Amino acid sequence: MPIRLWPRDYSKKEHISQGEKVLLRNASRNLKDGHFAVDIDPLRMSSDKVKMGLYISPSEGLITFSTYQGKVDGSMIDTYIMYVNMIEDKIYERLLESKMLIVRTGDYKVLKFPYKHIILFPEETTDGREITEAQRKRLATYASYKFFHPMDSEGKEKHVTDLKIFSNIRKEYDPNFKQMTEIEQKAIFERLAPEYTVVMNEIEDVKVPVANKIHTEEELRITGDELEYKTFFLDDYQVGQVNDMGRGHRVILANPGAGKSVLLLSKAFKYASMYKESNILLTCYNSNLADAYCFKRSCANFGDDSNLHIMTFHKLVKKIYEECLNARCADNIATPEEIQNCINLVKTGRLKLRFKAIFIDEVQIFDPQYLELCYLLLEDSEDNTFLMAGDLNQTVRKKSRRGDVPWKKIAGVTLDFTGRVKYIRKNYRNSKQIGLYLCHMLQHMNERMKMLDLINFKEFEYDSFEVGENKTLALNVKTGLSRIDITQKTVDAIKEIAQKYKLSYSEIAVLFPYKQHKLIKYYFLYWLEKALNEEDIPYSLITSSLDGAFDRKRYSDTNGVVVSTIDSSLGLDFKAVIVAGLYPYNYIFGDNYYKKEISSWNAIKGMDDDDQAQVQSQMRAIYTACSRARDILYVLSDLKPGSPMEEILKK
Repeated sequence: MPIRLWPRDYSKKEHISQGEKVLLRNASRNLKDGHFAVDIDPLRMSSDKVKMGLYISPSEGLITFSTYQGKVDGSMIDTYIMYVNMIEDKIYERLLESKMLIVRTGDYKVLKFPYKHIILFPEETTDGREITEAQRKRLATYASYKFFHPMDSEGKEKHVTDLKIFSNIRKEYDPNFKQMTEIEQKAIFERLAPEYTVVMNEIEDVKVPVANKIHTEEELRITGDELEYKTFFLDDYQVGQVNDMGRGHRVILANPGAGKSVLLLSKAFKYASMYKESNILLTCYNSNLADAYCFKRSCANFGDDSNLHIMTFHKLVKKIYEECLNARCADNIATPEEIQNCINLVKTGRLKLRFKAIFIDEVQIFDPQYLELCYLLLEDSEDNTFLMAGDLNQTVRKKSRRGDVPWKKIAGVTLDFTGRVKYIRKNYRNSKQIGLYLCHMLQHMNERMKMLDLINFKEFEYDSFEVGENKTLALNVKTGLSRIDITQKTVDAIKEIAQKYKLSYSEIAVLFPYKQHKLIKYYFLYWLEKALNEEDIPYSLITSSLDGAFDRKRYSDTNGVVVSTIDSSLGLDFKAVIVAGLYPYNYIFGDNYYKKEISSWNAIKGMDDDDQAQVQSQMRAIYTACSRARDILYVLSDLKPGSPMEEILKK
């Protein structure tokens, strides 16, 4: 494959140094294949003066490098060598954690391929003078000047071997190494440049090959903790977005599967590396999404004590309460009064916590009061960033007024969004047939809501949905089912998916609107748990149990079929999804045992604003649930035939 540059559009990026731009330019001209990345921070040790990068040559091995801005200092030779050895040891140990990258020799392990860390200097002089021959010899295996100019005098491309960088390798590797595979290159990026990969909570089945006996050291013993998660590269467009270091406030609007959560996390990684002395916040509403973020952060070598803070908004409020007021919030969901107390703490100067960059996911669920607190926590500096991302078609919580977007109603704050709203239309998640189904559902649903005057197409592009090209394994939509049979139909679907498509239970999710609705005697979660237990099908709840106890599992710790309400699944995706338990969506509900049937579109038109808002959120929730599926989607509907909600599924 031709050389791939990270980032490819480097000439437009202010944070890429001139020296790094020279390296990228020369790499594009002179290196035949592999990956060449700059401005990475695998050990959280990069700085403005010393920046890091990597070059993967599939046929020759891995080089990581540190670029120094100035000239060689002859008095620093020993320091340079110590630095290289330290970095090389740490990166070598990190790579050995990957099952994909090692071979075993008895009870020990080594890398499959040659690996070397070096320092790159743009010039071979110090204070205008050439370094001495003795200094040159000492530094030869630790530094390179030629890497900045890898083309020879005749203009021919050079291979890494021509630069003799892999001479005198300190760390051992498989002597039978011939070629690095694409999946091995992804594994390197996942550990050294995590901002450029998507890591799934799905362990790859990797067998570690056995090599001939090689002398190894005690600390390189196989531990059994080596593993490999399924990993994907970001494409050039996404890499460009990650490296877009735009300042101020902005909004990203995207359809499901467009990778907005991936972009936010990758940008948070980038900012946390660039601004090590400042706090970076990534927040969302959904605890399962926050847990998925924390799982990926742990894979990326960010410790719990790093400057990158990931938490739900309500956990942020609890943190402020406990650290500033030495008190606890009354519940897991902060009240408006508790949030206002936090706002007052900031305004009166009693709360000193501030963030250089704040990234908010699923912003369409946030109330304006939430955003007010977040905005107040932003550092007062010209290079701060307040980036909100969401999907207006996934407003699964009822809004008080039609057409609301929360970022336009932050109290006391007037933000100009002219030119600051970016749409991402590409779909990376849903396979082709599922994507087409979602696209048609979205268009029909929005057309109906436009007819009811519930949305304003002049303000936002609601139908910005592109369809992917991946092959769909199954799309099965069944309507008109009986509420009496829905539990058995759901269990049958789980078995069918597992057997017919050879999936593990852990790759399947069952999503539903409500755990139960006593008013209509509908107890879906109770029925489903009972049936799964009787069939001995393993499952994990990622929502609270019926009795209110918080025995939900963290998403990263699930085992067996994932069982969740729709709103708890927001931001997640699964290989196979079964949407069921929809019967309560025949109605809207209110206080004091109030319910009203959604019998027709005319009936919806005659409802008051609050009831119409609930209908809209229920339509959006169905769309959201279906959009969680990557390759397999089963919709099992016990909605009343001919109802508006069933029409959304059928048309």
